[in-house]
Amino acid sequence: MRELLEPFDTKLNLLSRELEVPELSSAEIKSLFNDMQRIASGERDEDHPNRPTLVGLSSPQLGELLRIILVDIAADPSTPNFTPKLKFFINPRIIESSETESMMREGCYSTGIICGAVRRPESVTVVALDENGQEFKYISSNTFQSHIIQHEIDHLDGIRFPSRIRNQKYLHRVETEDFQNYRDNWQNWSKLYPFENWLEMYEGNSNAEI
Repeated sequence: MRELLEPFDTKLNLLSRELEVPELSSAEIKSLFNDMQRIASGERDEDHPNRPTLVGLSSPQLGELLRIILVDIAADPSTPNFTPKLKFFINPRIIESSETESMMREGCYSTGIICGAVRRPESVTVVALDENGQEFKYISSNTFQSHIIQHEIDHLDGIRFPSRIRNQKYLHRVETEDFQNYRDNWQNWSKLYPFENWLEMYEGNSNAEI
């Protein structure tokens, strides 16, 4: 049973490969699909029926360098989602993106307490395969959803969101107990995370300051 890699694992910096259609019917890939759904869904069980859903997940985060992402296309930036609509994108390619961009907050299990504000196109058109190997086109005109898709595709190229930030004031330190406050006040967040520390963490320096 696969689990998430620890934050800052240098395997997350590597490029993932595309899958061939026949691979999608293999027991190994079906097992990966199941593990991604289990983790993204918050591992709900009888004792924890209402755990929120991750808004996005990539297979590299489970240690599998394959071009697979899972996105909650019903995600809402204002509240945790307990009724997700999870959609797989296999070998996803962005074929069109809007000239209009927006800044939104981002966080990631793979960056620990590091959060930040990232500027990305507000809408994207994606071509991908579904779990059965059928190609589909998906148009996202929802800004939050578009950011999620771009964030997850970045994982497939070994990119985590702090590397998209070019202004120090938009790279933030957010303790677990402060996250709800950050959700509401990220635009005015004063606790900054030094970019040089991020570079050390990215490179796997075990002495880097968290």
